[in-house]
Order: sequence, then C-alpha cells, then structure tokens
Amino acid sequence: MQKRSGAAALPDPAALRTFLEADRIPVSPPDILRAFGLPTHLKAALRTHLHAMAVAGDLALLPPGRLKGVTGLPETARAIITRMGRDGLPLAHLPDDPRGSTVALVTPHLDGNLLIPGDELILRLRPATGRTRREGRPIRLLSTASRQIAAVFQPARPAREAHPPSEGKPDQLIPCDRRLTRSLDVVPDTASPRTTPGDVVLADLLPTQDGQPPQARIHAILGPATAPGMPATLSLLTHTIPTKFPAEVEEEACRVAQPPLRPESPAAPSAASAERRTDLRSLPLVTIDDATAEDFDDAIWAERTADGFRLIIAIADVAHYVAPGSALDAEARKRGNSVYLPGRVVPMLPPALSAGVCSLKPGEDRLCLFTELEITPTGQIRSGKLGRGIMRSAARLTYQDVQQELDNATPPDLILTLQAAALALQADAKARGVLSQPEEEYRVTLDEAGQPAEFSLRERQPAHDLVAAFMIAANRFAADELMRHNAAGLFRVHPSPPTSSSERTGGPRLPPRMQARYAASPGRHYGLALEHYAHFTSPIRRYADLVTHRALLATLERDARIAASLQPDRSDLPALAEHLQLTERRAASAVQTCQDRLAAIFLTPFIGHTLQAHVTAATRSGLAVTLTKTGTPSFLSFLALPDDSGMHDDSLPMRSDLSSGTRFLNSGLLPVVLTATHPAQGTLTLVTAPLRHAS
Repeated sequence: MQKRSGAAALPDPAALRTFLEADRIPVSPPDILRAFGLPTHLKAALRTHLHAMAVAGDLALLPPGRLKGVTGLPETARAIITRMGRDGLPLAHLPDDPRGSTVALVTPHLDGNLLIPGDELILRLRPATGRTRREGRPIRLLSTASRQIAAVFQPARPAREAHPPSEGKPDQLIPCDRRLTRSLDVVPDTASPRTTPGDVVLADLLPTQDGQPPQARIHAILGPATAPGMPATLSLLTHTIPTKFPAEVEEEACRVAQPPLRPESPAAPSAASAERRTDLRSLPLVTIDDATAEDFDDAIWAERTADGFRLIIAIADVAHYVAPGSALDAEARKRGNSVYLPGRVVPMLPPALSAGVCSLKPGEDRLCLFTELEITPTGQIRSGKLGRGIMRSAARLTYQDVQQELDNATPPDLILTLQAAALALQADAKARGVLSQPEEEYRVTLDEAGQPAEFSLRERQPAHDLVAAFMIAANRFAADELMRHNAAGLFRVHPSPPTSSSERTGGPRLPPRMQARYAASPGRHYGLALEHYAHFTSPIRRYADLVTHRALLATLERDARIAASLQPDRSDLPALAEHLQLTERRAASAVQTCQDRLAAIFLTPFIGHTLQAHVTAATRSGLAVTLTKTGTPSFLSFLALPDDSGMHDDSLPMRSDLSSGTRFLNSGLLPVVLTATHPAQGTLTLVTAPLRHAS
C-alpha cells in the first residue's frame, strides 16, 4: 500500500487552528499527531505545516505557551490600530501583550484597504532592534472599523491657467478624527450632494493601494462644525460609539421592564418569598448624584451603633432584568459602558431600564442588591453581608443639596450620620496610605441654543467625597466576597508607578500616572492601597459591575442550575476584561474630544489673544500644554518657539531659554497666543507670547 505524503495526511489549517485555539494545555508535535490519529513519522511535515501557518498569521491567537517543542516560528500577534503616525503609517496596540506594547506598521495598506483606527488585524512582528517601538507587517484583517468617515470639505485651489482644468488638484476632505493624519481626495460622483467649503460631511472610504493617495466619496452633509450638537455627534461618530439600540433590544427591554409588585398585591408575598428579598422600604435610603443624572444606580443609608456605624449601600438589581446571553446582554456587553457627553448621554441599557425600572427613583419600589456593613469608629469593616432586597428611595439628592445641608449649622440627622461614617472610612483610607490627588476637571455649561457658554473647574466638595467613600467600601466588600467564594469575576487592578524615571538628558521627573484596568484575576489596587478591588456600584452604566453582580448572585443562589447560569465563564473573562478596557478608553476619549470641540467653538472669539497654559510635559518635538481657560489639552511645537535650545533639560527648576525672554516653571504656566481654532477636530493652534503680555 502506497504511503500518503506528509502534507496530504496532515489536517488542513482551519482544523488545526481550531484544535490549537480550543485549549490552553501545552502540546508538542507528537501530541498533535496523536490527537488527530496520525503517525509520529509526520513530525517533520507537521513542523513545516506549522511554520507555513505562522507565516499566514494562523497561530497568532493561540493561548500563550500552547505550542511546545516548536522553535523558529515567525512572531505574530493580534493588534488593534489606535492612530496614525505623523508619517501616515498606522500605530497599533497589542492587546494580548501584558506590557501593552505599541507597534508601528510598515505599510498603511492591506488587501486594497487603507488601515485606520479601530481595525483589528494579525501582524508579523519584525525582530526587536533596540528601538523604542517595534515594527510589524499586516498579514490578515480580523475585523474592520466603519469605512464611513466624518470630514470637513475643502475645495481644491483653482488650477493654474497654464494647465487645463483636469490637471487641477482634487477637492480634499480633512478627517474630523484627529487620529487620521492624512487628508482624503474626493472622488466626484453625480449622486453626491452639493457641498460648500467648511461643510462637515460623511464620506465612504474607497479601496486604495500602496503609493496611491487615500480617496473617499461624499454621500451626506451633516452641516457646519459649529452647529448645536455637532461636537457630540462628531465625537460619537469618530469613536464608532453606537447610539441606537436594535429593535429586538428595545423590544426586550420593554418586555422585561416590569416594576416590582406592590405589597398590597395578592401575588406580592409569593413573588418576594420566591426570590428571598429583604424588605428595605422602611429605611430612608437616599440617592446622591449630579443634578443632570437620570440613572440612579446607588442609594445609601447609615446609623450610629454602640461601636461604630451600620451602613447599607443598595445597588440597582440590573441582573434581574438583563439575562446572560440575551439580546439585551449582548448589546450591553458590546457598548461596555454609558457615555456622558456635555448635553448628551448614550446609555449602555435602553431608557426603559436605565432611566426607568432600574433607576432608584424616589418613592418607587425598586429591586436591589445590597451590602450591609458594620464599621468601627475609625472606618475598618468589622463585618458585612450581601443580599437581595426591595427598596424605596426616600429622596433624590444632588451633591449641591447635600453640601448645602453640610454647610448648615444643624444638618438633618441622616446627612450628619452619613458624613460621620464617610469621615471614618476616609480615615481608614488615610491610614492605609491613600493619598488624595484630585484631578482638575472642567465642566461645560451649554446655553439654551446648545452652544458652549462657560468652562469652569468642577469643584470637589465634601459631598462628593462622602459618596465616594461609601462606593469604595461597597466595591471593596464585593471584591472580598468574590475572593472568599473563589468566584469568577472581573477585578479592578491598579499597578504602582515605576520607582524612578528620567528624561533623555538624565534629569529627574515625576513618575508616569498608571491607569487602572480590568483583569480576570485579582491584583493590588495601588491608588486605593487595597489587595483586591472590584466594580459593583454602577451596573446601569458599566458592564463590569453587571458581571460582578451575576458572580455574587450565583454565590447566594440555592438552585444550582440558576447559579450556573449566572456564574461568568472563567475562560471568557480575559477577553472581556480587554474589551471593557477598550470601551472605557473609547468613552473617555469621546468625552475629551467633545469638550475639545466645544472649547474650540468657545475660544474662536479669542483668536489673537494671549492666554495662559499649564505646561504638562516636554517631548522631543515640543511642549504638551493645557489651557487654563477651558482645560483644553494642546501641543506647542518647538518649531513655534523662538529658541528650542535646552528645552528638554528637566534638571533645571526654571527655564529661560526663549530668546523672547519668556520664563516658565517646569509644569508651570506659559503665556501663549491663540492663532486659530479647528472646531471639527477640536484642536487649537498656539504660539508662545512674552510673559509680560499675558492677561
């Protein structure tokens, strides 16, 4: 009998990839051959087969360490394009790399597609050469971002008379997404709407090859960049944040959004006993939120005890309404979180739930998951319990309401007790070594026409710290419960900053601020000085909190079948943590760019004026600054400075290296002149001004 050739006998790449991605246990070539019932003499052919698959990018999604005993394979990785570099080449994030590396692509094209932020692909990584950033060549697209680009129409300059009109430059589109650094050539189309200079349009990005300029075809006009609501619209479009719920999701939300049965209903006792809920309606729980909030996730109450305080933090029971695997659940997971823009909210859940039956509105019965904590006079958690409940908020308070009560000579007893308990929790945090580092946050006030009327620093008041102390205590207890039950869940991990850091010249600087992130396994939260921490208190607006609720509800459930349906899948959690990290960053970026666009509109009358800016960082190419008037981040290129000698030397407390005589503190103030605003991108053009002319 003739022996089959090695290549013909081996499984096809799709079958082999499915097998390798299905488990995390390390396997060698003999293990693979045994799994497919193949003889061991095919080891050499299998190694060649695996090498060809690696070159094609078919092994990039394998769990770490899955293949053993196979060397010399090209290094490939999954990547997500985050922005375009100044040279027009994409920069990509490696989500599976624990270091969160950024890679520069060697080409902006793949299979006729111009690669743009949001594209997910497989890269073949080039060997590290000691450079700060590795390079990669795109192999295969996994998913693509929307090819519909919001851009500003800029007509071509008239062709010179010496040339025929056909040789004139094409009309241009300047992308509103400042991560896209190249303009697009307009491809004329008789079906395209007529545009005027400065219009914000939607255009379809067209296929293009290396060496060709990117091209697009206009299909809709949105209006001027300064139109009311346009900053929010553009921020949502450029970050591909979904704003409409699919019909099936809306229908499901309306179907499940049934309020709890009132006690006088004949069916209420049996329903309540079936779910074993604690009746908290006699307690005067209160919600405390911003004045504009409509989704009230949490309510709090406290009383003094003989040896400290008893706290109850009640959280909306979103898990009761959003079943795992449902259309509602899939959409909430996809969105990851609600997005709060100035003048507009994009909720994670349909309004029937987020602003309806889940929201802890005053005087209305609501289902909740609650923590009951006993704390000492100095804020240590002595004991606690978790339970399902039904509650009725006694009042909807704002931070301003609570602060006014605290400023009164005789605050109400509940407010006074809440404040005393919060101060105890804050004392415990201080004893753990938590340092309060409030960040400057600007609030945008819109006028009746929806235009920016004022930018003001959001004042951090004791009322904010009061609520934060209760929420941290509840989140901390939720993480403790996950740990105690060894339950699968998402944790909030915050790494400590590097112990030291220095500039290129060797001068000292402050360590970089590390970002907290979601993780499938517990880890220390440096900022709160806690060994483990989880998000639990905002399930209406954060999917991570909903996951925590389900994991905790599974520990309370007596029915094993129901508990199993609630318990998160451990194998899914790493990918979910990465996804929620991306949606969180996406939301934060959308909020910032919306504020930047509003600031550009607000600052247009100040073109030519001298303003003050905080210097936040120095790079090789310029200064990162933030305007004190609006909190808008901007960049001041060294090319715009009269003299750039010595600008990187952070060892000097004062800098006096500008020929104009400008002097400024490192991380201090610098006078700048606003020369232009770009509302569609939310950017400003600045140049330096002499300090003596600042106003």
